[in-house]
Amino acid sequence: MDMKVKNLMEQFEGFEVLAGKGGLDRRVSTVTVMDAPDIYNWMKGGEFLITTAYIMKDNPLELKDLVIKLNENGASALGIKIGRFIEKLPQEVKETGDGLNFPIIYIPTNLAFSDVINPVLSKIVNAQAKKLMMSEKIHKSFTQIVIEGKGTGHIVETLYGILDRNVAFMDLVFNRNYIRSKSNKFKDDIEDLGLKTVLDKYYNYPVQIGSSIYGYIIVEEGKDDNSLEDLDRITIEHASTVLKLNIQKEISNHQIEQKYRDEFIQDLLVNNIKTVEEANNRAALYGWKMDKGLVCLIVDIDDFKDRFISLEKTKGLEEKRDNIFRLIAEKMKKSFYKCFYTNYSDSIVFLIEPDVNSMEDFFRKLKRISEEVRKEVRENSQFTATVGIGSYKESVIDIYISFIEAQKAVRIGRTIYDKDNTHVYSDLGVYKMLYDVSLEDEANSFCSQYLEKLMNYDRENNGEYLETLGRLVKNDWNLKKTAEDLFIHYNTMKYRFTKISAIVNLDLNNREDKFKIELCLKLMNMSRQYSLYMKTSI
Repeated sequence: MDMKVKNLMEQFEGFEVLAGKGGLDRRVSTVTVMDAPDIYNWMKGGEFLITTAYIMKDNPLELKDLVIKLNENGASALGIKIGRFIEKLPQEVKETGDGLNFPIIYIPTNLAFSDVINPVLSKIVNAQAKKLMMSEKIHKSFTQIVIEGKGTGHIVETLYGILDRNVAFMDLVFNRNYIRSKSNKFKDDIEDLGLKTVLDKYYNYPVQIGSSIYGYIIVEEGKDDNSLEDLDRITIEHASTVLKLNIQKEISNHQIEQKYRDEFIQDLLVNNIKTVEEANNRAALYGWKMDKGLVCLIVDIDDFKDRFISLEKTKGLEEKRDNIFRLIAEKMKKSFYKCFYTNYSDSIVFLIEPDVNSMEDFFRKLKRISEEVRKEVRENSQFTATVGIGSYKESVIDIYISFIEAQKAVRIGRTIYDKDNTHVYSDLGVYKMLYDVSLEDEANSFCSQYLEKLMNYDRENNGEYLETLGRLVKNDWNLKKTAEDLFIHYNTMKYRFTKISAIVNLDLNNREDKFKIELCLKLMNMSRQYSLYMKTSI
């Protein structure tokens, strides 16, 4: 439907290609007469420029620079009345046209410019009118799909039928590919190659609103082939519009359904469902069966709340968190046959049904997948994550116990072993008891006895002795290593050590006194972790 140089030539007898035969597929949007040597400065693209070459009659080689400039500014072709003011197209000009694939067309001298301009413009206008009519028809076809409540698959099918090319839509929101293709190679590429490779290989059109990209329309055309007609591109734009509407509707429906699913799972986690019958009936609303026992697993983003320091620093933070949650959820759903989940402020909680025969093998798989999840978080974000795993519960209404255990595994594990680790509650041994002790008043009194003076000193003097002590214990009382970690001189570290010993009134060279401090710090950190968690927990 687009007017091309070759179509234009077919309208007239006597037109010949003098150079640039490789550019006959260039699109023609208008035709104009050259009336100045620098006319290329007013080119908008797609012009078929016609001339008698009178301006260059004294130096025909000036045509070479003209051809270069016209090509750079998007002109379609140059038509010259050879034989009137220029007897022959210079060889150098011909070679330039051939090298640029820029068509230079011979126009017979007996044709007036109006004999060329009027028929070409008439055909262009008719083509544009037909294009508008077809565009309206295509728009109605896509709009009807949305009105009838049909989905993304129907949109891609319609696009395939109109373009008569292999097409696909790579949905980045729900991580699905819709492919309509007669070619196995195209289908295999979409399914097997990564997104970046596909975008580099094929023509693609982003489906986006603002800065949010919902996905890409992929058409089987090399990125540099440029064989899509204007109407093809208009069709793709119409498809993109209805895809946006459809995806937004899916997102809305998903959010509503996810809200009710979250409420159900959260009711299970806080022991707000008292009978198996109620749990089974509510699960059935979503096509779920929870009859084979479950294990709770929590993935908690390390230091996420610490990033909420200022408005400037928190811009985009929630979007980054949601991207992390999406990454984790996709990994877990691919790894386990049945996997139910819900989100909290900085953690995502999974209820997982065992999918291997041995419970020992299942927990081994849980730990392996947890390591892979943490690795993906590290490699795809600026965060790390800590994983806590509770025990297996045969009855769905007992899963809240596994949830509590997974919470404790995160808090205890992070205190004892630092961040970015995986912790199974049953493997924490004596630290489980130590955690319970940390919540008692006696533990607070014990910690205050030895550390309250140090904390007060830091507050009154804007000091860092408690932090220094914590780092020292972590480094197994190694003064040199602690000095390096804190970026202070070794003598400064020795002074701090002596000062801390005096403030807490203990001999920190004595093994028994060291143990008291180590125990106090662990108890205090556990209770602090607990208090911090309770402020933001459900």
